[in-house]
Amino acid sequence: MKLKIVLLFLISLNLFSCEESHIPKKRAYYRLETPTLEYKNIEAPQFYLDILKSSQFGMRKDNVDWSTIEYPTLNAALYLSYFKDTNIEKLTEDARKSAYKHTIKADDIINMQFALPEKNLYGTVYSIEGNAATPAIFFFTDSVQQFLHGTVYFNCSPNADSLKPVIQFIRQDIEHIIETFEWKDSEQKSN
Repeated sequence: MKLKIVLLFLISLNLFSCEESHIPKKRAYYRLETPTLEYKNIEAPQFYLDILKSSQFGMRKDNVDWSTIEYPTLNAALYLSYFKDTNIEKLTEDARKSAYKHTIKADDIINMQFALPEKNLYGTVYSIEGNAATPAIFFFTDSVQQFLHGTVYFNCSPNADSLKPVIQFIRQDIEHIIETFEWKDSEQKSN
């Protein structure tokens, strides 16, 4: 009798234990596809620039001096702030301080200055390496009265390793923005 009970128990145990075992998946990151390099021209109240066709340009309703270029497929955005008739030196220093606030998390901060006198465009791009909140901060100025400050943010926790291809792509897009950027106010004062 005991043998029958043991056999019955083993058979029932075998029948009910045929479920698929669940193995936890390894931690991974989303695969982000970089968009194709097709551009469209954008006209803001203060400037012109080319952005990716897959991105979206928007201005705040309450303040046209604040705008955003969103990269929906990259889960990122480029925030732009425009200033006119202000202290260019102070704004330049504020942009520098904004970039160097990230030294706590950054592995390195590389600044690239540029000057395009034919377009009356001067500025600096700060490439922030490592797990900082932003991979790039930049500013453009006409050196007299117009100033544009830009900051890139991701809608996720920063992880430089997994976001590296996307960060490189956005930095290349910033270079394209520099190449196509024009101030709308064509009557610039010369130094």
